[in-house]
Amino acid sequence: MNWEKGQSLVELLVAIGIFFIAISALALFILDSYVSGRLAQEITIANFLAEEGIEATTSIRDNFWDDLILGAHGLVISPEGHWIFEGSYDATDKFTRVITVEDIGIDRKKITSQVTWQFTQARPQEIRLITYLTNWAEPMPPYLTQLHYRWRNDNGGE
Repeated sequence: MNWEKGQSLVELLVAIGIFFIAISALALFILDSYVSGRLAQEITIANFLAEEGIEATTSIRDNFWDDLILGAHGLVISPEGHWIFEGSYDATDKFTRVITVEDIGIDRKKITSQVTWQFTQARPQEIRLITYLTNWAEPMPPYLTQLHYRWRNDNGGE
């Protein structure tokens, strides 16, 4: 009879242990789901800001090629409603965006749109998009025009 009472106590301790393990695992899954959802939301916002930076720089190029000044820049909308570079970065409440313009040849520039933010104290995040822009409004140099003409003739006028 004493054996059964001792066995009941062991069964109770095992059941309580399994219950706490199950509750802990459930709490961990819920917390991880929340963190993953928040990170996905912040990545979406940062990606939008980086893409906006590329599109704004393309707009600056379309307005006037010489406004693509080499270096790191922030973006603002001018009183006339056009994108312009201002400062060395622009920031929202959580995100910092830097547009970097590099010269890579005659009438070609490398544009990097970088967005950084602090997801948690120990977990900084960054998204970086890169594109290359050309001065499409500039006339083609004569040697390239001749090559293009020769290529068209060699390929049946296409």
